Amino acid sequence: MTAEYRPEPYLPLPLLLQRGQRWFSDELVARLDAAGGAPTTPAHTTVLAHLSHDTPLSIAELARRSGVSRQTMHRAVTQLVEEGLLTSKPGPGFPRSTLIGLTPAGERRRDLALGILRDLERELGDRLGAGTLEDLRETLARAWQR
Repeated sequence: MTAEYRPEPYLPLPLLLQRGQRWFSDELVARLDAAGGAPTTPAHTTVLAHLSHDTPLSIAELARRSGVSRQTMHRAVTQLVEEGLLTSKPGPGFPRSTLIGLTPAGERRRDLALGILRDLERELGDRLGAGTLEDLRETLARAWQR
């Protein structure tokens, strides 16, 4: 335990996980802003994180990987296309199939956001201890395997 730790009444696990998610989200937004980049929401960062520079994905696949509905993903993708961070082109197969890719600006924004998230994870490791962080990462990955 660290000197700052103060026991609280029992909190359900979803509330503790929500606190962690909120910390990562708030810090990501603040640090992206401090880096001088255009505002990027945590939801947009999630979209960018699932794309690589050489493999476009369908909106349905992005939605599946992100755990959101296709409608929600479509809305986020539309915003990111309008900002010039993503490309959208017709895909093979179904007539309304669309493939989504990163623009160079999208790659830069994704890389900046992922770097910040790595820094935040290191900071959390400093708070918890590296072994505890690795155990947490492994446990959460195992709990929600895809």
